Amino acid sequence: MKILVIGKVASITNWLEDCVSAWRADGHEVAVAASRNPAVSPAIEKVGLARFIGAPLARRIRRSAELFSPDLIVVIGAYHVPRVILEEVGSLPGRAPMIGWVGDLFDAGADKSAALLDLVAYTDSGLLSLHREQAFSSPARYLPHATGQNMVERTSAERKTSMVFVGNPTGHRRAIVSGLRSPMVLYGPGWLAEGKVSHEIVARRIAKAALPQIYGGHLAALNIRNEYNVLDGLNQRNFEPCLADCAVVTEQQADLELCFDPGREVLVYDDIDQLNAIQEHLVADPEWAMAIGRAGHRRVLADHTYARRLNSIVALV
Repeated sequence: MKILVIGKVASITNWLEDCVSAWRADGHEVAVAASRNPAVSPAIEKVGLARFIGAPLARRIRRSAELFSPDLIVVIGAYHVPRVILEEVGSLPGRAPMIGWVGDLFDAGADKSAALLDLVAYTDSGLLSLHREQAFSSPARYLPHATGQNMVERTSAERKTSMVFVGNPTGHRRAIVSGLRSPMVLYGPGWLAEGKVSHEIVARRIAKAALPQIYGGHLAALNIRNEYNVLDGLNQRNFEPCLADCAVVTEQQADLELCFDPGREVLVYDDIDQLNAIQEHLVADPEWAMAIGRAGHRRVLADHTYARRLNSIVALV
């Protein structure tokens, strides 16, 4: 299958690149149209999207799409893609189905972008409900995040019993970390001394390539939602650690049971007391943690890879 993927490259989550890598590994021919490239000046890109001069960047993406002639167009983070690009690609005569995949909160203004898509897939059932409540005209479905398979064989025999968290701090995340009774490892820019416990902090952005070693070196990975862009859904952090046999410890989310068997494939907390109890159990019983990690690994490989998500997208169209 020939797939055109449109979206921001080099984002903090690497969502687009992970999809492209997985789909190419499965033998598909994949072309990328970058709607935003951090290596290019925003001022230059803004000019390239200006309608009064013909939106040359959008027209170039349209021409590339026309020459490539894909069987499927997937727009990653569709509501962050400039609308003029969606308009140009969408207006191609006889074009392939164009599916938007959305993972962040949006406002009512996103309906104009949604209307240019044949279908919008949401990683969060709460976002799907919001789409329907606001009466967006395009069809919509639930399609959770996933992961590639690049971590499968990258595990460590020696694992730290302390939990690890990789991500930027928010108010909610700081509050959770501040309530821990045992130290953990925090990766990400902006983390400072949190609470009364002395956590190990690596205050810088972590390259995607470093995640297998980080998760493979710990018994458990903590997941705390970002309250600014999530309603009920899961993020990549619910899936990625599993491929390193690292047990995921995550707060309760409405979509969790749609993707995992809580208590067997993932550990779940409702409040800080439950989280502290889980952490104490992890330290006391590393084999229990490894069993959770292995069960999560099996479930992710069976149901939550980007290859599986492509099958779902194809079924939707």
